[in-house]
This record gives sequence, structure tokens and C-alpha cells, in this order.
Amino acid sequence: MVKLLFLFISLLMVQDVRAEEPAKSAEAQKLITLLKEIHGQKTLSGTMACVNWNISEALWVHKHTGKWPAIAAFDFIHLPWSSTGGWIDYDDISVVKDWANEGGIVSICWHWNVPARSGKSGKYAFYWGTDAGKEDEQTTFDVKKIFEPTSNEYQIMMQDIDRVAGILLKIKEAGIPVLWRPLHEAGGMWFWWGRDPDGCNELWRKMYDRFQELGVDNLIWVWTQSSSWNKPYSDGYRWYPGDAYVDIVSMDIYNEPNANTIRTKCYDFLREYSPTKLTALTECGSVATMGQQWTAGAKWLYFMPWYDYAVSNNINASAFNQTSHCNANIAWWNEAFSHEYVLTRDDVKELMTSDISTPTFTPKSVGDKGIFTLDGRQVENPWRGIYIKDRKKIIIR
Repeated sequence: MVKLLFLFISLLMVQDVRAEEPAKSAEAQKLITLLKEIHGQKTLSGTMACVNWNISEALWVHKHTGKWPAIAAFDFIHLPWSSTGGWIDYDDISVVKDWANEGGIVSICWHWNVPARSGKSGKYAFYWGTDAGKEDEQTTFDVKKIFEPTSNEYQIMMQDIDRVAGILLKIKEAGIPVLWRPLHEAGGMWFWWGRDPDGCNELWRKMYDRFQELGVDNLIWVWTQSSSWNKPYSDGYRWYPGDAYVDIVSMDIYNEPNANTIRTKCYDFLREYSPTKLTALTECGSVATMGQQWTAGAKWLYFMPWYDYAVSNNINASAFNQTSHCNANIAWWNEAFSHEYVLTRDDVKELMTSDISTPTFTPKSVGDKGIFTLDGRQVENPWRGIYIKDRKKIIIR
């Protein structure tokens, strides 16, 4: 009864919200087709950049396992400091292009820095707060000003959106689709964009509409659920902008070693509240192995441990040679890669360069001879997944 009441209220909140069917670039369409095909059958491995615009974590994983993760995630966290030829230059998309050219999938999130509450020049923050002594590190930037086009905050938000759009357009021109994850963890209310659900949802829609207007159609939109302390998970859906604006729903999970808890509390929750959406584990750290999670039934579309700055900040430092990691050590990664359903960058390259719209088959129609996994291992009794038969990719339901 409570669930039905919540859904009814949610419908009332968004009933007047409409979005035209979004145009997606050919590359984005191809990627989302792949994602839909593998959802529940395979999971994409991923790593987060060490802070912003690099693949240091992916390099670390490859160094110690010999395998590349399928997804490299980046962050626009340092947008206010980005400049041509500067210490951070988001207009130089070479790292993104290089990753995509090798067959990898690109993801980008945005820890959106706005003027800090100290008001000092060059001071920005994304955490909301009023703690004494943290005037340079926190902000009271008001997301509700998105409803006031004449406000200074509105101008800042739209200018930043346009600036990000320019970078994303460069990535589009390079033929690269992006798993785009803005305004994440809004329901937790620790970021300025999450301080008001109506304002946050409006900001999401403004961004979405502006990107559509500018032709930024290479995006697959990822929404990350979160809830504040002592609030039920369902409360996080007050920050949900609406099905028309979202392709993937996700959750960030830390310090949870119990795979059954992850499945029931997190994965099943998202599947219940967003049954028509793809479901991903967009951040994780110190969690059950992927084998344990998969066996428990948490069949995430993709997973991504958060970075360890001490390990991957400097790829030439001695720390880069260690196999320990604060979020996912190499033993955890080796366990993940030991499963045929965990896809690497090489697997993705194979999938994206072949016909992924081939007919699907039942095990009986496939037969038990000449069936191979994507890494070349022959299987006698294939069941649900993507395989090779007669040098062609098939999907077994």
C-alpha cells in the first residue's frame, strides 16, 4: 500500500513533465542497443579516473591483471580551472579518443563546482554546508534559483551547462557515445544540487533540453539514486526527473560485504522502482565480489570501483606497483575477471565491431557443438549470454 501511494504521488509530481523522444547519435544508439542486449546476461567492468581526465586506474588494473576494464569514467570536477594548455584542459579530448579508439566505453560524471560561500575569487565547492572554518570548501549555492532566469545562480548554471556541452560536442564529433552521469547522489543532500528535489529535477530537465537544443545527442543518461541519513531508499526517488529523461538507473555502494544485502536492498529496489530501466552499480568500494553479487542475483549492467588516490595518482611511483587498494584490490579484480559474464575492453571492441542485432536463439536450436565464449573457450552447454558460432556472434536467451 505504501509503495502504491508513493508511486501515485510520484506520478502526480511529474504528470505535467514531458520530453520529446530524444534524438540519439548513431553511435549512442548502437551502444544502448548493446547495453540492452547484455543486461542481465553480462556485466561491464569499469574504472574511475584518478580525480578527473586520465585512465590511471585502468592502467593499474591492466598492469596487475593483464586485462583492461570495459569502461573508463572521467569527471568534469575541475571545469572552473580548465584552460587551453593549462594543467587541466577538458577541450583536449585526446585521452577520451584514445580510450574509445581501443574499443573502450566512455563514462563522464560531474562533481559540479560552483562559487564557494566565502565568495573569494578562485574558490569553488560542490559540497553544501555551513560548517565554521570551511567557507572556502563548502557552498550554499541555491539550486532553486533554476526557477529564476534573472538570478545570478541561474546564469552560472546555464553558462556551465553550455561550457560542458561544448566539450561533449567535441566528443560527439569524434563519434564517441558517453554514459553521462550528472547530478549524482542528489537524494543524499550532501551536494548543492540535491538540496531541493524540485530544483534538482528542473535543473536536470533544463540541462537535458539545452543539450538537445545544441545537438548533444551522443549521451546515455544515467541517474544515481541516493537518500539522506535515516531516510528510506524510496525517498531518493523524489529527485527522479522522470522516465523520459533517464536511460539507466544506478546506485553507489560502499562497505557492504554481503552480496544478498546488495541484491535485496539495492539491486531489487532499483528494479522495483524502475522496472523499465537498465540498472548499474556506478560506484563501489569494499563490497562483495562480483561473483558473489552475480550469484546472489545482483546482475548489474556495469560496475565501477572508485579510485584510490594514493595508488594511482602517479603511475611512475612505487605505490602504483602495489596490489592493495582502498576500494577494490587486485584479488577482487582477478575474481571479477575470472567470470565469463564480466566483460573487458577487448570484449566490448569485439561486440561493437560485429553485428549485435543478430537473431537470438534458444539452447535447443543452437546445438552443443562449435559454441565459444567471447574469449575463445568452447562450451558444451551454453546458457543465456553472448557466444560465437560459425564465426558469428549469437545471443542465447
